[in-house]
Amino acid sequence: MDEEKLKTARTLAFRALARSACSQAQIERRLAQKGLPEHVVAQVIEELKTRGWLDDAKFAQDWVADRADRKRYGRRRLVEELKARGLTEELLEATLPPPDPEEELQRARAAIARRWPPGSLAHLEGEALLAEKRRCAAFLQRRGFDNETIKKVLGELTSK
Repeated sequence: MDEEKLKTARTLAFRALARSACSQAQIERRLAQKGLPEHVVAQVIEELKTRGWLDDAKFAQDWVADRADRKRYGRRRLVEELKARGLTEELLEATLPPPDPEEELQRARAAIARRWPPGSLAHLEGEALLAEKRRCAAFLQRRGFDNETIKKVLGELTSK
């Protein structure tokens, strides 16, 4: 009976990992949702870790590299997404590089470059300027950038 559940758990875990990289917590949740006993889930997790197929530190590094470069997310959003995937604070602190304001500013500039190139708001005045600044600020906040970075970027957009 346990051997059948173990085989099912392995299959489900392998399928999940084949689709995309997963954290340990994500695999545990998926297997628990299928009603598999805790000891079976723990055994499969241990097997995956032993074989090197499940590594939360590597998962976090890869996730950050992908999301920061490809999607141009800010540090705050990256941290929240990793927490949602079950990674601990300690692991995040060990995995994520210390915040670099210049790198964050470059990512924010790149994130808005198509919609709002540098100086693109310089010709606006009054309500139109305020509305566009709000839209840009909201966009950057959703991307996970801090207020200091957003202020700098908005300043660049309005300078001639």
